[in-house]
Amino acid sequence: MTFTRVVVPVDFSEQSLAAVAVGQDLAMRGAASLQLLTISASKMVADSQAALAALSKSTGQSTSWRVIPSDSDPEIALVLEILEAVDNTLWCLGSHGRTAFGELMFGSISADVVREVETCVVMVGPRASVRPAAPVLLVPIDNTELSAAILASAVEVADMLKMSLRLVQVGRSGIPNDSNESSYIRHIAERLHPPHNRDFDVLHGEPASAIAEYVKETADVGMIAMVTRGIPAGARLTMGSTALKVLRHAAVPVLMLHPAAVDRQSADADSTPSSR
Repeated sequence: MTFTRVVVPVDFSEQSLAAVAVGQDLAMRGAASLQLLTISASKMVADSQAALAALSKSTGQSTSWRVIPSDSDPEIALVLEILEAVDNTLWCLGSHGRTAFGELMFGSISADVVREVETCVVMVGPRASVRPAAPVLLVPIDNTELSAAILASAVEVADMLKMSLRLVQVGRSGIPNDSNESSYIRHIAERLHPPHNRDFDVLHGEPASAIAEYVKETADVGMIAMVTRGIPAGARLTMGSTALKVLRHAAVPVLMLHPAAVDRQSADADSTPSSR
């Protein structure tokens, strides 16, 4: 995707304010405009306008702002706003990165947004911060079509942000040698255009932990790009979600995509009778 503006929804929580800092960085890297957006109950619109105007001014750049009056569920209003937005918009959302149990108990608007919309969204987890000079967009890939679904969007976003891709594959122990274990990720990298076709690595261990630890120890990584299945919280209690685990622990923002193809593949699998 290409974009000319970055929009950050703000509810003045710690996580949404962290997302504002990330949004500033994305806008500067991509030479894009920055807009702050708040969903407000009708009786609170004036207060929200004053607070958002002050926050916009504090960013120190020409940041626009907008308040959307809504007396319905703010999640619904935000999802509708994203669905109706023009294609040149990159959304940046703060997230608590709750566990599946926490999401069941307290809810998670950001997780629901990723599940409902079919565009890339930058998620700012509880441990994420801006690395202004970091030039690498890290893309974890396994041997499934699902994980590779992020590649086209990741290349476009990296080009916009003047970053380069680094593909990583997480392998379990017992793989024979470096040559064999890197052959798949090397093949994927070689299909990309320069400079994205030169940088790849292989990690070991449990995928989410290995990715988060790698990012923590590797200062040139500025963002991660991953596909998520968007599994609801109840299902994740047993199934897990690598992308959301990474979001919870990553030291940088995560560009997430929940493509429509994922839902179609899941539906096809569920409707296929099992052989007896």
